[in-house]
Amino acid sequence: MHPVRIVLGKEVLDAVRDKRALLTAFLFPLLSPLLVYFMMTAIIELKTDAENMTIPIMGAEHAPALIQWLSEQDVHIEDFQGDPKQAVKDKVMELVVIIPNNYQQRFRQLKTVAIEVVSDGSRTDSRPKVRRVNDLLRRYNRKIGALRLIVRGVSPDVIRVIVAQNIDVASKAQRAATAMNFIPMYIVLATFIAGMGIAVDSTAGERERKTLEPLIINPVERYQIVMGKWLAATLFSALGMAITLVLCIAAMGQVPLEELGLQFHINTRQILLMLVAALPLAFLASSMQLLLGIFAKSFKDAQSYIGLLVLLPMAPSMYMLFKPFATQEWMFTIPMLGQHLLLVDLLGAKDVPLIGYFYSTISCLVFSMALVLVTARLFQRESILSN
Repeated sequence: MHPVRIVLGKEVLDAVRDKRALLTAFLFPLLSPLLVYFMMTAIIELKTDAENMTIPIMGAEHAPALIQWLSEQDVHIEDFQGDPKQAVKDKVMELVVIIPNNYQQRFRQLKTVAIEVVSDGSRTDSRPKVRRVNDLLRRYNRKIGALRLIVRGVSPDVIRVIVAQNIDVASKAQRAATAMNFIPMYIVLATFIAGMGIAVDSTAGERERKTLEPLIINPVERYQIVMGKWLAATLFSALGMAITLVLCIAAMGQVPLEELGLQFHINTRQILLMLVAALPLAFLASSMQLLLGIFAKSFKDAQSYIGLLVLLPMAPSMYMLFKPFATQEWMFTIPMLGQHLLLVDLLGAKDVPLIGYFYSTISCLVFSMALVLVTARLFQRESILSN
């Protein structure tokens, strides 16, 4: 293993000296926690704004009872004059509620009154407010409907056939983990991004600089050279993953999740287990990048190939987001999916079976070693020296 140590040291030293490789390795791990913090803070601010909102209403004088009820719900009312559709289209207003002139007449005749809520569906920042306005109008509608039935001696229960009572068995920590499903995706992404520059530079980069030939003419087995390069890339990949994990968790600790009805608390044991769960991915990511780097003729060419590889670890997160499924033991044997499941469960403080760690680790390492052996076989070819 001594030649492997020499190659490992050489690649690590080259990576430390290469500012481009260091920037590639640690830019994402350092920026992703900031992105997590600002994204969650923005969500909380939108929710807070929706709870303490001001509703511009056109024709408020036509429905004094409704206006009084809205004021009792801690909503500020603002009289609006002008063209509501144009104001919303020009982004002067986020929404405008229009009460028709015949509101009182149709109300007395027990007829349905159409109240318009003018909004811009392309604005994501106004959606919480629009949802709250619609919810308030539905609540007022149910209240008036129930009062009308009571006045006529009819119980409101006549039209209330069934009532759905939601019983959520998930803990606050588990609900928080579901809301923060993007954090495991960032951790997995970090393993693919942090070691990418070193893996590419030690294969396609050395071919481009003509430094690969002096290396392989040494009396060292080709697989030992590949092993050294693989371990060097894995080291940076694991380091980037660990930085991303720790900083993301630290960032979430600063976000006031209580305002969203969520509770986030994670202990040292969970953090260590998350590191153990994600570590095998560093070996897998580096082995895949080395293999692809062999086929590239230049550093830029390899980056275009491996850039597509970064999309692969996002697949489990995207699939679970749009089509959730119950976790089964055999799923831990699938690389990337198994790690994602472990990270989500650990983030939600769930009890993870030990067999899950075993399956996910073994499958990743076996697949990684297979790719390293394939790369070593390719290193035996003389064509590897030609551009």
